[in-house]
Amino acid sequence: MNGQCTATKRNGEACTLPAVGHHALCWAHDPKNADKRRRGQSRGGRGKPTTEIRDLKKQLEDLATDVLAGNVERGNAVVVNQILNTRLRAVELERKVREQEEIIERLAALEQSPEQKGGSRWRA
Repeated sequence: MNGQCTATKRNGEACTLPAVGHHALCWAHDPKNADKRRRGQSRGGRGKPTTEIRDLKKQLEDLATDVLAGNVERGNAVVVNQILNTRLRAVELERKVREQEEIIERLAALEQSPEQKGGSRWRA
């Protein structure tokens, strides 16, 4: 039963998204997706790793400039560079973990999809 979502948006207008499944609601208005929506909204700062990377690059650039200008001792610069590199690897690891969690969530949603006819196509 596909058609238009029967829910009303916060501003009082009718939702214009397509309905999914038998309940005549879109994904965004379906109560069973409330937790997923909340998690997605709490990740509103998806740009955080991007910002962190940009900040780390700026710190590395400043460090290189200061070393070349003789403002920072090379031994200290090596240690700071190692710390910044460790932070960069941690940011990348966080990104990979978040990406993997999203893939697992999407796969689980596909496995539970009511449109999946014929049973266990995705299950072992």
